[in-house]
Amino acid sequence: MIKINLLPYRDERKKESTIRLAIAGAVPITLLIILMIAAWIVNQSQITSIENEIAQINQQIEACTLQMKEIDLYKSKKEILTKKMNVITSLKKGKDGPVHLLDELATAIPGNIWLTGIKQTGLALVIEGKAIDNIAVSNYMINLGKSPYISNVDLKSISTDISGLKGFKNIVLKSFIITCTTTNTPEKTG
Repeated sequence: MIKINLLPYRDERKKESTIRLAIAGAVPITLLIILMIAAWIVNQSQITSIENEIAQINQQIEACTLQMKEIDLYKSKKEILTKKMNVITSLKKGKDGPVHLLDELATAIPGNIWLTGIKQTGLALVIEGKAIDNIAVSNYMINLGKSPYISNVDLKSISTDISGLKGFKNIVLKSFIITCTTTNTPEKTG
């Protein structure tokens, strides 16, 4: 006996092959989508961690900027204090200068000389006086030249003063002007 299958078996096979093809095509696409989602999640986590690092670095930069401002403030204060200390040091060094200068001027005077005026402008010193003779003026200049506080001693002028001494009409005096340079500290040793 011959059996005839009247059911549409070819349609079922087509459906099965179509389903197999759909499943075979859907699995790689699904895997691809899953891989893409996983890659996106990894990238997002990396982006988040990098953004967190950037935020931390920006906070460190702000902290360092504040520290730099404080350092600059301390440097400017130090500079001002250093300048003040230098002024105080120079004033301490210079406070004894005039005393030593007057002492040198007084001890250098030989006999027969009278000082009538002393003018100081900066380091330049002008000494005016009267003497019995030219030798006394010369000795005074030599003594001034030996002083550690006086240098560049020069005779600017010397002239005969006819007026003489009061009460002594026969004595003729010499008027002189000496210029020199002064320092607050000794220039020569010895």
